[in-house]
Amino acid sequence: MDDLKFRRSMLAEPNNRDDAIKAAIKSDSAKQKFSQELDTLENKIAQAMHIPVPEDLANKLILRQTFASHQQQKRKTRVRLSMAASVALVMGLTVNFMMFSNTYKNLGDYAIAHVNYEASHFSNNDQPRVTLASLNEKMATFKGSFDSTFGNLIFADYCRFNGSNSLHLVFQGQSSPVNIFILPDDKDIKFVANFANDKLQGRSLNFNHSNIIVVGDKNEPIKQWQERVSDHITWSI
Repeated sequence: MDDLKFRRSMLAEPNNRDDAIKAAIKSDSAKQKFSQELDTLENKIAQAMHIPVPEDLANKLILRQTFASHQQQKRKTRVRLSMAASVALVMGLTVNFMMFSNTYKNLGDYAIAHVNYEASHFSNNDQPRVTLASLNEKMATFKGSFDSTFGNLIFADYCRFNGSNSLHLVFQGQSSPVNIFILPDDKDIKFVANFANDKLQGRSLNFNHSNIIVVGDKNEPIKQWQERVSDHITWSI
């Protein structure tokens, strides 16, 4: 298992220890170190999420302020309240960002950001290295399958898309890679059929239980790519 695929798999599912992951960790000290660091980070996050809050904290702080008679004591109380409020605010914002934040307004915004973030990992000169059997093994998670790869498929693996587990496919395009995302229908992020920025364009297609998003540069026939997906995919439900 190459380093990129190993890291993406571990980041997508930190607790995944299937046979392929175990073999990669065992055979490579760098992968073993990365796995240990990821486990340590997961433990720290878990501990941070379970910080106990004293009962009736707000009332106790207010009561202390109310009955403080000495000016110096009042000053100290205000400092304590300010610190407590700051800590509570930071913790609240951190938890909200980690668990509930949607940074992007719609599927298109997120897809473009995702493609830009990983652009350096893929080249249009990469050789096709994903078989149809391997692709459909991953597609089974989404209750779908392809009757052919309908292009030169250079990458296929799971990734996180706005907090959901998705399948990320990368094909050779006319001038640069074409990215296709297959993900569960998510009502928390707005669906858009067409989107673009100054360099990239994309189209989204909604099925009964999934969204399929195609993203490529301005020279790519995105509509044709979307039609290829529709023509070659079959859903089990």
